[in-house]
Amino acid sequence: MHIPEYSQIVSPLYLVTRKKNDFHWGPEQQQAFAQIKQEIAHAVALGPVRTGPDVKNVLYSAAGNNGLSWSLWQKVPGGTRGRPLGFWSRSYRGSEANYTPTEKEILAAYEGLQAASEERFPPPIMPLTPHGAKWIALITQRARIGNPNRPGILEIITHWPEGETFGLSSEEEEEEVTRAEEAPPYNELPETERQYALFTDGSCRIVGANRKWKAAVWSPTRRFAQATEGQGGSSQVAELKAIQLALDIAERETWPRLYLYTDSWMVANALWGWLNHWKKANWQRRGKPIWAAEIWQDIAA
Repeated sequence: MHIPEYSQIVSPLYLVTRKKNDFHWGPEQQQAFAQIKQEIAHAVALGPVRTGPDVKNVLYSAAGNNGLSWSLWQKVPGGTRGRPLGFWSRSYRGSEANYTPTEKEILAAYEGLQAASEERFPPPIMPLTPHGAKWIALITQRARIGNPNRPGILEIITHWPEGETFGLSSEEEEEEVTRAEEAPPYNELPETERQYALFTDGSCRIVGANRKWKAAVWSPTRRFAQATEGQGGSSQVAELKAIQLALDIAERETWPRLYLYTDSWMVANALWGWLNHWKKANWQRRGKPIWAAEIWQDIAA
């Protein structure tokens, strides 16, 4: 079950349930309570994820006055309407509320693609917008005049790898590279190999005006967990930090091999192939440093 814009609907209820606030049930709370009951009665059931060459995953995104929302729908041949796979929404953070309408639209699509990737929905995912020309013009302009030392959403998108192959040329795609091998599911690993398996995860939250990330590593067999945290990064940075932490553990304990399990589609594909391309290109893409270049360099080393 999913309720679109749930967090915005119930926000008046949160105001009276926080410990630091006095409980006062007013007209706003009554209206929110009535609306959420109505939304629950008409909630949309999510559909199963299907794969195949004829399946299309379409991302719809929107930027409102109070925040962002996006939804992922799957269309299959012969179907009369799409089937919802997931819905997300969040309020604006920090200076995001001051973005222009077009920047907010781009932010919503960017966040939607990240959320869909983190949930491991199968690519390709096609974001739809009626303002594609505006997006291209604005991103192209910012690529020329943006400040990479203080990146906003447009600078992040400008430095984000392009497409399923990150925009590689045909020569690069045909070049044979050494890739990390895809590991079997953990429950299919031999008992003797599970001791070399580590699960990684990363998250980010807003504390005041700052972003705080946390990266964690867990070993089911050895029954230990290790974490590290810092400021100024996103959830994707945290995912990379978790990979760094796992590699440090394996190196310190001189493991003969390491099985990494991550829920980040971007990190997994980078380790499988993109990493070598970036290294050969001196960690640049079209003359500009790739995203989180220093962390990727450390991982490659």
